[in-house]
Amino acid sequence: MFKRRAEQGVNLSFLDVMACGLGAVLLILIVIKFQAYTAVPSTEIERLQQQLAAAEQRVQTAQAQLDDMSAQVKQAQADGQISKARVEALQVIQQAAQQALAQQQALVAQLQQSIAAAGPAKADDPVALSGSGEEQYLLGLKVEGQRIGILIDTSASMTDEQLIQVIRRKIGSVQQKQQGPKWLRTKRVAKWLLARLPNNAQVSVISFNSSTQVLGLRAINSAKVESSMQAIVADIDALVPEHGTDLYTALKTMRSTLENLDALYIITDGLPTMVAGAPGFRETKNCKPLSGNMKTIDGDCRARIHQFSVAEAAPKVPTHIVLLPLEGDPLAPALYWNWANATGGLMISPAGSWP
Repeated sequence: MFKRRAEQGVNLSFLDVMACGLGAVLLILIVIKFQAYTAVPSTEIERLQQQLAAAEQRVQTAQAQLDDMSAQVKQAQADGQISKARVEALQVIQQAAQQALAQQQALVAQLQQSIAAAGPAKADDPVALSGSGEEQYLLGLKVEGQRIGILIDTSASMTDEQLIQVIRRKIGSVQQKQQGPKWLRTKRVAKWLLARLPNNAQVSVISFNSSTQVLGLRAINSAKVESSMQAIVADIDALVPEHGTDLYTALKTMRSTLENLDALYIITDGLPTMVAGAPGFRETKNCKPLSGNMKTIDGDCRARIHQFSVAEAAPKVPTHIVLLPLEGDPLAPALYWNWANATGGLMISPAGSWP
């Protein structure tokens, strides 16, 4: 009897161990599964909500622009003194405004879905500046291609979003221009693009205002050579935002610098203000940008310069545009979106928290 009782005690202990072991395994599995699907941090949700608010504001702006353009088209058609070419130009801008409105409305829907799905989503940050390769922005901006060109607008307006602040910094010191909030953001965007270049890509980076400057150790740089990337970053940090915006010359310079270009990325904040060395541009009484000495320039003239520059100098490759905000340039989003869309590229006007 004594031995039988001892055997029962051993059997009971064995079952206890098995039960405890099974419980431990289940606990580990539960913990692992919980960690694999942690909720997105509240800061990520807040970022999405900020982007949603900005997108909704852009929808309102795009709708107002579309209403204004529709009114101008109707007025031009009713006015017999307005030329047919002028009516057609207004209709092109109206169509671009309609497309921009549709894009912003789709963006609002996408952001709403992202916020709704944020709870169970993985808490990964797709826009870490230290990353490289395949990370992409929420809206789909992705750096890809074998021969990539990057244009960085360094005109005076790139210092700030508000015109009054732009004017103040325009007459300020070099340091004041370089410390402008929009310029600091411009540099972050440029570095974000550089950090995500494919390792096997070749890249040319050109800054442009009233003139152009090829950045880096050489005109064409290998993305996998760290010293080449560091040299480009150093040149970006040394840039000073000033003068006007000559997109035509920038595009011509890029095409001559990087032949067989297959992707173009542009960081800018509005339509160009001048066009140098372009004999095909027809000046009018109120639009004389060839000299670059116009004290003021209206939206219609800037739109003409933009359309001429794109038609005459833009490479026929996917063109992606990061459009930073600027007061007093309402036609820019529609025209840049139209350009990007026609090439199979993407135009984004991201929230202030990005990147």
